[in-house]
Amino acid sequence: MPEPAADDRILLRFLARLGQAELAAGNAVALVERDLGQIAKRHGRPNTTVFALPTVLMVQSEEGQEHRVQLTPGPYRVGELRFDQMEGVLEIAREARNGRLSPADGLRKLEAVWKMKHRYGDAGFVLGYLLTTIGIALILRPTWAGLGYVAALGLFCALLLVAVRRQPAWNAVMPVVAAFLLSSAVALLYRFGVQEPAMQLLIPPLIIFLPGSTLTVAVVELAFANIVSGASRFVAGFIQLILLAFGILGGFKAFGGEFPADAANPERLAPWLAWGGVVLFALGLHLFKSSRKRSLPWMMATMLMAFLGQNIAGRFLDGSSTAFFGAVVMAITALSIEYRLKGPPAIVSIIPAFWLLAPGSFGLVSVTSMANGGLGTGGSILELLFILTAIATGTLIGAFVYSALLHVRRSGWWREPFARGGVRDGEAGEGTL
Repeated sequence: MPEPAADDRILLRFLARLGQAELAAGNAVALVERDLGQIAKRHGRPNTTVFALPTVLMVQSEEGQEHRVQLTPGPYRVGELRFDQMEGVLEIAREARNGRLSPADGLRKLEAVWKMKHRYGDAGFVLGYLLTTIGIALILRPTWAGLGYVAALGLFCALLLVAVRRQPAWNAVMPVVAAFLLSSAVALLYRFGVQEPAMQLLIPPLIIFLPGSTLTVAVVELAFANIVSGASRFVAGFIQLILLAFGILGGFKAFGGEFPADAANPERLAPWLAWGGVVLFALGLHLFKSSRKRSLPWMMATMLMAFLGQNIAGRFLDGSSTAFFGAVVMAITALSIEYRLKGPPAIVSIIPAFWLLAPGSFGLVSVTSMANGGLGTGGSILELLFILTAIATGTLIGAFVYSALLHVRRSGWWREPFARGGVRDGEAGEGTL
């Protein structure tokens, strides 16, 4: 039988690796600390202290005279996780919280998650990125000619990413490199008489680089008083926006002279095609991010509901406040799918919807306008901050509405059908967002 000290070391190593994986999956630090604390308590170590930041994790255990500390670098040392890896990590956390997974088995499962290969290979990676680009373009409603230009730019960016995807050193500079190359291509197109608005051509192929979810999670963490982690995520996301804006402006300065002003075009695509864009965007992300097949319909449902909520709100409200209602619907839908319909973890369904609601696109336009000396800089900053607050608040309100009205432990009108097999062990007492 293993010695207790050896068991404690294995438990600490498992908690550290799991926390590292959850941070790489984009989980808020409060949820990471909650999960690791519950797992430690489940294994008879209630005096375990967990301190998480976006770039570092510390797990401390005190039992009697013994004192152990496990320090682990954050997710930036292990790279970004795909959707299938995110789901695998969060399933490991759920099983460990419920006592169905030992630390040793958890370590083996985490190792298998790190070694997962892309489900669809390079071909699926490129095709997914292309469909994602076309989907966002349909939502922005360019002309048919503009849609063709966007598809070509998306294909070029996808091939560029395939060429460097196995070279982690390029991850830090890829946003600015891709933005520079694509904006240079658009500037050259303008020399040949293309009249499409610049941002309608550039936002779709660059959508994956926009830190919408990072900025939104930052505001959520700030709302939960996680000042250090929230502020660091906010700065990291804003710096990425600045790098993208720098690349875009650099390309136009090098090949086009000045950043062109967007003009209204009466030949834009029909509004109903935007709904097809949401479906294409979901399918593209499924291929590009290698999500599990069972997760695709749930991702698509969450995105459609978020888009529906935003569009309904847009009939009565103007501007960025519509994102609040889309975020409320998004959170309720994603949490219902996870806890009531036995779907994938909520974060796997929410992250794609973030790219529809998150302020990344507007933030990039605002920062570019600021760098280019455009008017209304102060108003742009305020509107960007308002969108961030609206989405974060909407996500929190949606989580609270779900927890109060729809969660298994509270809703009697849903409890009976699911009590016969829909509720997983241990979930009735778990928190949501």
